[in-house]
Amino acid sequence: MHSTAPPLKEHPVEIFFEILLVLVAVGVLAFAGLTVKKLYQGQR
Repeated sequence: MHSTAPPLKEHPVEIFFEILLVLVAVGVLAFAGLTVKKLYQGQR
């Protein structure tokens, strides 16, 4: 029963990985949007 730990008093590594995950997700979304925009502009 150690899988569900309280949100606070968590390992700093887990918080770091959560922030990293969010940053990576935002970066990928931004990169995808930029690529689609450039492709759409190149299509015209």
